[in-house]
Amino acid sequence: MATANTLERIFSVDYKSKIQPIVSVCMSGKRLENLNRPQGVTIDNSTGDIYVADFLNNCVKVFDCNGQIMFKFGDEEGEGKMNGPTGLAICRDRILISQTNDCILNYQVNGEFVSRIGKLGQGELEFQYPRGLTFDESNGEVYIGDSNNNRIQILSKELTYKTQFGQDNLESPVDVKLTKEFIYILDQSNLCFHLYNYNLILHKSIFSRGRGLQLIYPKFFDIDNSNNILITDYSNISSSGSISIYNSQFDWIHKISIPDPNGITVNNRGRVIVVSNGGLHMF
Repeated sequence: MATANTLERIFSVDYKSKIQPIVSVCMSGKRLENLNRPQGVTIDNSTGDIYVADFLNNCVKVFDCNGQIMFKFGDEEGEGKMNGPTGLAICRDRILISQTNDCILNYQVNGEFVSRIGKLGQGELEFQYPRGLTFDESNGEVYIGDSNNNRIQILSKELTYKTQFGQDNLESPVDVKLTKEFIYILDQSNLCFHLYNYNLILHKSIFSRGRGLQLIYPKFFDIDNSNNILITDYSNISSSGSISIYNSQFDWIHKISIPDPNGITVNNRGRVIVVSNGGLHMF
């Protein structure tokens, strides 16, 4: 296993050098680190720990920066019960988890359950298949891709309902990320990105097209410190899946082939971490 310093030197190079993962955690067998159709993945920037939504195992698993399993969490009963966790977002000492039974779970990053937010429906604090979610680090607000309600819901720092937007343009918002200028939304059904400003007004939409943005079945995405956009495409034209990388103008930069990718995250040194049906991979 490579050391942390070695990993940082390798990961800090250009995306075009990331051809094969240097660390992989496979899903076969019954060991603690094995994953069963993992979905979202995120990093605790204060520690470097990696959190994975282990979808069919109904839990979140936590790995260190070298891909070594640390612990797992997820209540088996009660309000904290996990049932198909999908998206993850960390802010300071708490982690929010979206799941297929139409609610958001609020946990401490150490795995201690705090609260359950929302229920099935179309109203305020009601969800239908919530997917990707993210924090606004400046104020603690939470943006949630409420995919089957065709909208983004915004919650306050206290996790109360604040507002919603996007119903006129969104068809299946599966992931959302924030930059200083825009709210980026991945619309899976429309095969496009929508960019909104912070007045919640649509700035522009970028549709899958020609030799530029080409998407078949996008799942999740992340944005690095240079506003490059990294997208997992579950099945594209030339392979069974890939990470497609575009600059801030959505000009194509590079593609990394990987079968059946789902969640993705990238840190400020260019380390790419992706989960697939084959496990957890670091580039």
